[in-house]
Amino acid sequence: MKGWRQIMKQLYRSFTILCLIAVIFSMTGCSHNTKDDETGESYVARFFDIPDEVKGISRLLASDETAYMCCSENDEVSYIASISMDGSDFQKLPLQTEDSIEFLDFGIDQQGYIWTVCRDHAGGYSLKKFDSSYTVVQSVDLTSVLDDAVLSSVDKDLSISIDAKGNICLAAKCGSTYAYLFDSSGQFLFPLNYGGNLMTTITTAEGKIGVCATTSDRMNYDLLTVDMDNKNWHKDIIYLGAVTGIYGGHTSNFYRFDSSSLYGYNSGEQEGRRIFGWSDMGLNTADVHLCELEDGRFVVLAASSNQASVLSYEMAVLTKGSDKRTVLSMTSLTANPSVVQTVSDFNKTNKKYKIELTEYFPYEQNVSDEDWNNAITNLNTQIISGDIPDILDMSDLSVQIYHNKGLLEDLYTYMEKDPEINRDDYFGNVFDAIGIDGKLPYITNGVAVSTMLSDASALGDTAEWTLKDLEDVLETSGTNAISNLSSEAFLKIMLQTSDSLVDWSLGECFFDSSEFIELLEFAGKIQDNIAGNNTDMSAGLASYETINSVYQIARYRALYKGNLNLLGLPSDSGEYHAVKPEVKIGISSSGNHKDGAWEFVKMFLMEEHQESCYMLPIHKGAFDTVMQAAIDGNSMWTLVYENLKAAQEDAETVKGLISGASYVVNDNLTLENIILEEAAQYFAGTMSAQEAAEKIQSRATLYIKEQM
Repeated sequence: MKGWRQIMKQLYRSFTILCLIAVIFSMTGCSHNTKDDETGESYVARFFDIPDEVKGISRLLASDETAYMCCSENDEVSYIASISMDGSDFQKLPLQTEDSIEFLDFGIDQQGYIWTVCRDHAGGYSLKKFDSSYTVVQSVDLTSVLDDAVLSSVDKDLSISIDAKGNICLAAKCGSTYAYLFDSSGQFLFPLNYGGNLMTTITTAEGKIGVCATTSDRMNYDLLTVDMDNKNWHKDIIYLGAVTGIYGGHTSNFYRFDSSSLYGYNSGEQEGRRIFGWSDMGLNTADVHLCELEDGRFVVLAASSNQASVLSYEMAVLTKGSDKRTVLSMTSLTANPSVVQTVSDFNKTNKKYKIELTEYFPYEQNVSDEDWNNAITNLNTQIISGDIPDILDMSDLSVQIYHNKGLLEDLYTYMEKDPEINRDDYFGNVFDAIGIDGKLPYITNGVAVSTMLSDASALGDTAEWTLKDLEDVLETSGTNAISNLSSEAFLKIMLQTSDSLVDWSLGECFFDSSEFIELLEFAGKIQDNIAGNNTDMSAGLASYETINSVYQIARYRALYKGNLNLLGLPSDSGEYHAVKPEVKIGISSSGNHKDGAWEFVKMFLMEEHQESCYMLPIHKGAFDTVMQAAIDGNSMWTLVYENLKAAQEDAETVKGLISGASYVVNDNLTLENIILEEAAQYFAGTMSAQEAAEKIQSRATLYIKEQM
């Protein structure tokens, strides 16, 4: 669960936090619901859109029948806006202040006054209090209060919350968490500090100020509450684990959510109860903001993702209700954000069926290898026993095993019968690559392509090379001549792209063959070369990459001064590029609602959806749209490659790359771990390549037979 998935997590987090949001103001015509697993309660959502001049939202609060939000626009103008709970009367609040003021966050006290934390163009910070006529009745200069580290920070991550007595907490994210407490009149009281990095501040149902910050490992989150009497943090810190958002409540003390579900926490409890899942409700999953009204309704603001344009926010008001649609079950070890979004879109629009998505782990949760392998074992046991869901997300599973057992439908049959699907609209070679025995076991929305790129002025413009060619380059120029290459990395590449070492149809493997021993010995040479190589080469002659964006091609074209060549992976069988599917969504051969399952699965093939995937779309129209967005500077990938410009030449190169890939990456992580564990003994010098190969053969044979 490490490596590539971690890269995609980082992109998703960056994209969610930094994205610009565009939205349209109108009410949609559908309402759907979900059922809380523990309480038996269910909710119905009504959806409303926000005006398209809104490009970002940083805070959502609600009072009576009005929602308030801190908004920004393209020109970075910020303001506080309001909208009625029926989706009408969106307006910018006419807060009377200087034009140079930027609103960073706001809170509403018990008397209805609006407090804002502001920043002026000169870099000064202030707290401002507005009355019901939106006039400033108090302004507090924060220059003498904030630490120098906060004042000099280039970030503007400041949050404000107000407790039941009117005390104000202003918190800043600046390496660690800086918190500043004020009384109801704006008088500074005392500061607090916490080593974790700030996420946000809330006000709990108990009326306390809560501060959410990272744990010491920077991978999870804690919730601290402020002890105003003792001028310190309360001793009881609540460990939250994986978090993408947290908000104060009324029915519950507070709520936290991850990429899949909302959880409510009662006062004094360390564990939350699941309220509902985002996808169950048909809710979007990017940049989510949530609050609870006093009557128990929820208000959610969220956006959907798209590679080719800015995002679209919508507001949902959730009330208790019931759902009569036919339920389709779906299981995923950990659902990619595009999977969750597609489930949400389906549940929002389909009037006959509803997907219930079960995840073993939220996408952003960091999972140990042991827990991950145990989850795979449990899922396999469930499926082998006959308890197979209608729809299976195999993005982290070995498709070959499920195909061999006859558990998956051939989706070619469904594509051929569907009038909305024309195979000529797609890069057909991708279907050929992921197909098995002439059948299509799953659908994907996009792919990355594993390959090697080279400097043509140094290595020539050949379109293929062998292991001997690679060895010659390493011996001549040193290991640093090939970027992103190590003994383990090389072995993983060859395992993921070679289909000659395992025959799943027969249940046999060949890791004691001379072919594999040669690979293992070659990987050992790479390690030896690394140890003895002191050459400083900032730009290698070639690089192994998994290409998921045109910006990567643009980067290497610039790095190689225009002499970019798609070399491909080393092989004796000709030009070799391998696709890595973004998702793998299949239909159970034993399901009772296969037509309904296909209605969902085919959404991953739709052009509009493919524009929202995180990799390279396989629909040619969506691909062209995404490429043009990158050339125009409107791609979501600009958040990662900030100073890079993609050109038409780069787009054509990517098109040639994806259309020329004829293999699919093998990603059986369990088998890969077996091989790497034993190979490590050879790399460490504790056994020979022959001995390591024999141990790998023994363990791999046992594993493969267990799967047959």
